[in-house]
Amino acid sequence: MLPQSIPTVTVTARYLTPDGRPMSGTVDFRPPALLTHAEEDLFLGGPTRATLDSEGRVHVVLPATDAPGWNPAVWTYTVTERLSGLGRTARSYQIVLSADHPTVDLADIAPADPANPQYVAVPGPAGPPGELGPQGPAGPAGAVHSVNGKTDADIVLTAADVSAVDASRAGTPGGVATLGADGLVPAAQLPAGGGAVASVNGRTGNVTLAATDVGALSQAAGDARYLAIDGSPVTSVNGRTGAVVLNATDVSAVASGDAVLLTGNQTVQGTKTFAAPPLTTVTPTTDDQLTRRGYVDAVSSAGSWSPSAVGFAGWAFDPACGSAATPQYCINGWVYLIGVPLHAQTIVKNIAFYVPGYVGNTLGAASFAGLYTSAGARVGVTAALNTLFTATEGRTVVCPLTAAYTAAPGNYWVALVINGPSPNTSGPAFLRGSSVGQAPGGSARMPGYPIRHGRLSTTGQTSLPTSFPVANVVADSNAIWAALAT
Repeated sequence: MLPQSIPTVTVTARYLTPDGRPMSGTVDFRPPALLTHAEEDLFLGGPTRATLDSEGRVHVVLPATDAPGWNPAVWTYTVTERLSGLGRTARSYQIVLSADHPTVDLADIAPADPANPQYVAVPGPAGPPGELGPQGPAGPAGAVHSVNGKTDADIVLTAADVSAVDASRAGTPGGVATLGADGLVPAAQLPAGGGAVASVNGRTGNVTLAATDVGALSQAAGDARYLAIDGSPVTSVNGRTGAVVLNATDVSAVASGDAVLLTGNQTVQGTKTFAAPPLTTVTPTTDDQLTRRGYVDAVSSAGSWSPSAVGFAGWAFDPACGSAATPQYCINGWVYLIGVPLHAQTIVKNIAFYVPGYVGNTLGAASFAGLYTSAGARVGVTAALNTLFTATEGRTVVCPLTAAYTAAPGNYWVALVINGPSPNTSGPAFLRGSSVGQAPGGSARMPGYPIRHGRLSTTGQTSLPTSFPVANVVADSNAIWAALAT
C-alpha cells in the first residue's frame, strides 16, 4: 500500500467490440525503470497490470506523476493495451496523471490516432491572471447619437431648443431689444412716451433739488422737529411700545386701595387670616381695640387665682372651693367624668388630681385616667395609676399622658376608672367640690349643655373606652377636682 502522503489518481476504462460485447485482455501501466521517492524512502518500479472484468472494464489506482518528491521529477506512464481479438498487436502510449484530477478515464486521454501513440496531458487548474497589458491606441470617434434629446438622422435645432429667443423677434414688441452702434437701445424700440426727461419739478437743464423743492424738511429741520429712530434710549416699557400706560399689576405691585399701609389711618374690609398673630406692646384705650393676651390675662384674673397662675392650662374648678371634710372615694369599675374647659389651643401632656390621703399599694393595674372630647372621643390616656399613685397625706398627683394631645378650645372630660381598693375607702381619696342634691351644685347648667360632673352608665369597667355616646353620660353626685397641664 502506498504511503498516504503520495497523491493517487483512479484510472478507469471500458473496452467493447463494435457489436457491444465486452472485450477481454489486460492493460499495463509502466513507470520508468525505477522511481525513487526521497521523502518516503521508497523505490517504485515494474508495471501495474489491470485485467478487464466481465463488462470489459478496468479500474486501477496509481500514484500521480506530478507528486512532489519523485526522482526523476518529470515522468510518464507507458500504457500497453493487450486485448483479445486484436491479434498480437498491442497499443502503447504515454500518459501523465495529475494530482489535480483524482479520477480520469483512458478514453479521455488516450490518443485517437494509433499511429501517433503519444500521451495526452490532462489539463491542470487555471493559473493566476497575468499582468495588465499596455493600453491600445484610441479608436476613431463614434457617431453622435443625440443632440438636446433629439435622435433624428438629420437634426435641426430651433431657438427654443437651446432656450434662446428667435432672431425674428429681435427689436419687435414682445421680443427683445437690440443695441445700436452706440451700445444703446434705439429710440424706435423704446415704448411710446418714453425718452429723455424733459423737466423735473418744472426745471430743465442740470437740475438739483433741495428738500424744500419736494416739500420736505432739511436734515437740520427734521432733527430739530422729530426724534431720530435711534435717538431715544428707551425703546419699550415692560415689553410694551407705543403709548404705554402701566398699572400696578404691570409692575408687580398692589394697587393703593388694595394694600395695608404702614402709616396713617385706613379701613380694612373683609376677613383677614394671619399666619402669625400680630404683635403689639400698646395697651387698648377704647372698647373696640384689639389687645394683647398678656393684657387680657392680667385684667381678667386680677385679684383672683387662675389655672395658669399655679401652672395649669385648665381645671374643673378652683381647688380652694373643694369640700374640706368629705373626699371622694371611687367605686371599682365606675368611669367618672370631670369636665374641664379650655379657652385657648393647648398642648395637653398631663392630667392632675389632688389626693388628700392614700394608704398606698391598693390600686390595681386596671386603673387609668384619660382625656375625652365633648363628643366622647378619647384623645389621651395615662399609664396604669398604680405606677403613679403612692402613699400620701395630701399632694397633687401629676399623671402624664402616653402621648401629648393638641387640644382646640372647647370643653373636655377627664375620665377616671379605679380598680383594686376593697373597701373603696382604702383607695386614694380625691378632692371634690360641693355635692348638695342629687347632682353636685357645681354641675348646674341649662338644658342641653355639657354635664360638668358625671359618670358612664356602664359599670364594671377595667379600662377606658376609646369612645362613648354622650347620651350615656349620667349626672352624678361626685364632683372630683381635676386639672390639665402642659
